[in-house]
Amino acid sequence: MFAYLFFALLIVVILFVLMFGHRIYHGYVKKRDTVNTYAIQNIKTGKDIRVYNAGLADETRIILYSHHSWECITWQFIQIEGDTFLLKNLYTQKTFQPSESPNAGVTLWQKPLGGNKHQFWEFIKQADETYLIRLKDTELYITISAENNHSDIILMPLQNSADQQWKLIEQHPIF
Repeated sequence: MFAYLFFALLIVVILFVLMFGHRIYHGYVKKRDTVNTYAIQNIKTGKDIRVYNAGLADETRIILYSHHSWECITWQFIQIEGDTFLLKNLYTQKTFQPSESPNAGVTLWQKPLGGNKHQFWEFIKQADETYLIRLKDTELYITISAENNHSDIILMPLQNSADQQWKLIEQHPIF
């Protein structure tokens, strides 16, 4: 009986590999070779910008979360011009923007890539190799609202604090 179950399972595994192995490998190579992919990590907390619960739905909150080399924490930087980028999440294939008209204290949420001007972010390099991240054509910067996991990322005027300082960690996650 055990031998029969073992061989049945072995056949299922072999069929799975034959049917989907090439696709899985191709997906792996594509992810491995994607360029300009980074975790965006807050200097004060050591935590990253992430889509809440790796949610796929539009209007999912953008939050602070402990660093991992996961797709849902990794953003592909698509250059618009100079130091201005559109950020595409590797897992959801979406970006983020203010949840309402850009003002102080407004949260960020996930939206499809669409070239909306509120999806363009200016990365302003500082002397210590960190960045301030400003919503293009505004004076509002990406800011942490608290130091714990799942706290909202918000927009605020310049504060000259570590709440608004970010570093980029290059990563190429597979999952």
